[in-house]
Amino acid sequence: MKIYKFFLSIFLISIVSFSAKAYENVAFHCDQDTTEINRLLSSPELKDMAPENRVAFFARNLVGAESAMKSQILEADTMIFTVDIHSFTPLSLISTCLALAKAYETSSAPNWRDFADKYENIMFKRGEATDFVSRFLYPSDWISDNIFRGNVTDVTFNLDGLAARKKEKSLDYISHHKDSFKAFTNEKNYERLRMLEMGFRNHQIPHISNGDLMNSNRFKPQAKDGDIFFLLTPDFNLDSREMGILTKDGDKLLIIQLSPSKDKVTMEELPFEHYIKRNVKRIQGARIIRIAK
Repeated sequence: MKIYKFFLSIFLISIVSFSAKAYENVAFHCDQDTTEINRLLSSPELKDMAPENRVAFFARNLVGAESAMKSQILEADTMIFTVDIHSFTPLSLISTCLALAKAYETSSAPNWRDFADKYENIMFKRGEATDFVSRFLYPSDWISDNIFRGNVTDVTFNLDGLAARKKEKSLDYISHHKDSFKAFTNEKNYERLRMLEMGFRNHQIPHISNGDLMNSNRFKPQAKDGDIFFLLTPDFNLDSREMGILTKDGDKLLIIQLSPSKDKVTMEELPFEHYIKRNVKRIQGARIIRIAK
């Protein structure tokens, strides 16, 4: 009996220690965040949805949220792990939708703690929010890390009838514009950034051509509701400026993204293929990512 009580006490201590470690650094955007996350996770519509459809469902529910680019990226000099369902960067919007979809699968009654755990796992390098540089700054880094840890799959080369290809880029845009980022006035942060960028020299980026994207008979039938897209930029040392989530509305394929012109999450009125055509001069194809099942 004493042995049983001993191991039981060790087990309980480990649970308490894990919980304290998991949430000791969590901050909240406002007092409504946990309530809103719990409401979204309890939506009855989610029950019969496929995982990718849940990603799209959550994205549609976040339309109208504000941009956090200035406060979280450009003017931030430290990293505070924040539960925030009301303001986003482009990558945090995608990560939030993925985290909500994965949190839903954790139990019969998922809640904000499940979301916080999944969000940290998706949004930060190796799944740990430690400091500013642990946040993903390049989409390619986010993709590689999350593929490795089984959160997403790259389906760019797996879409039937589409001739995917690779574009080579050396990613060092941020270090060449370090004065735009308050965090990189810190020399230690800057050196870690440079080390990261060295790992993305001559980086091969899979993508589908604009021609295939603009052809509604080729790409649209292959796309799924809830697919994640990254639009390649012409910048020689940057991978993507625009990214978001694809959603189907009848026979239309639409995009949900943090609009670069409106500073908020929008569902674009133009169908995806027309959006590409209208902005073809600043887009060099798209990489398509899907939640891993």
